[in-house]
Amino acid sequence: MASTSPSRASDGLPWPSSKRDLDFDKRLGRGYFGEVWQCKRSAASLAGKVSPTSTPWAVKKIPRSIIEQHGLSEQMEREIEIMREMRHPHIVELHFSFRDEKSVYLGMEFAEGGGMFDLLSKSGRFTNEVAAKYFFEVCDALEYLHKRKVIHRDIKPENILLDKEGHAKLADFGWSNVMENVSFRATFCCTPDYLAPEMIRGEGHNESLDMWEMGVLLYEMVIGKSPFGSSSQEATCRLILQVDLRFPAGTDALAEDLIRKLCKLRSEDRLTAGQAKSHAFVERYHGRPTMPLAAASPHKEGEQENRPSVEARHLLREKDILESETMRILQAKSKKESELLDVTERIEAKHQQLREEQRRVQDAELRLTQLKDREERQLREMQELKAALGQASPLGSGHVFQPPARPL
Repeated sequence: MASTSPSRASDGLPWPSSKRDLDFDKRLGRGYFGEVWQCKRSAASLAGKVSPTSTPWAVKKIPRSIIEQHGLSEQMEREIEIMREMRHPHIVELHFSFRDEKSVYLGMEFAEGGGMFDLLSKSGRFTNEVAAKYFFEVCDALEYLHKRKVIHRDIKPENILLDKEGHAKLADFGWSNVMENVSFRATFCCTPDYLAPEMIRGEGHNESLDMWEMGVLLYEMVIGKSPFGSSSQEATCRLILQVDLRFPAGTDALAEDLIRKLCKLRSEDRLTAGQAKSHAFVERYHGRPTMPLAAASPHKEGEQENRPSVEARHLLREKDILESETMRILQAKSKKESELLDVTERIEAKHQQLREEQRRVQDAELRLTQLKDREERQLREMQELKAALGQASPLGSGHVFQPPARPL
């Protein structure tokens, strides 16, 4: 059953309610939970109606096999309801949802400005003005979510989109709630660079989890590297638990102070979203004219030279997504092979049963043939015996037998 936002689409027509209502024009990205496609209303769905050109939608296509495999059906329904209720200028809106026998489809607003990750990878790092702008806007979205007791749990450049004016749009907050279990999160998040200490320790968490991730995000925006990234997940987790933050020479002192106040080992010591918005770094740089991204010169390599870049972290994520997809394909292949083997064994059993039946039929036919031969032989013998008895009789063929007279 399809669910939609209260109003109609911008073209005045009802929201799409099935796959045939959409044209899937371009794949925008992929993740552990499926793919995101740029879509528009299909000509077939108009049925002769004239529709003005409308903005495209970003449609997330989630295989139902993954949902069922991990028992996420009820969780997904709850998250869709949460996403439908979110209305904030810095949160991507969910317009409609529907499903078919293979997938669940979530139709969201299309971010015309692209994604923060691509912008950050291209520029290497952001100027303080650009970083403060995005930081403030994402914190504003988090403040809205936290007041509604919603935790994002998966803040990173890949989950922050940009509208056509270049403002931040927080995305994918709904599906992040399935990652409460750290082992499950490790399965789907490839590298643990953004994990908070309490997630690694498997402890309970609250809204301050998002603020740890905001500290990691700000570090990546102003430094251009992952603050805790290392050669292995184990090493990264160790650096996180030690809060081993290292800043290159030339890092803005206010940015460093804000990051340190967000990346606190004790969750209760971290700034809230509201407090972070009013930090001196934001007060100083937010709202100031932004320099071209290319003007953000790289920091000199120092103590954090072993930390991977944002792009390197993303490549690791892409590698793990491919490995995860390969594993799913291999698992599906193994399952099909097992099913095929089972079917083959059942067919072989049927063939064996058929061969037994055929053998029994052949035995029966042979027995019948033998019985017929015996019957024919017995008939011939009877005829021969009858003929022999006839020839041995002394009575002529015309003699009539008269019994002897009884004496009076």
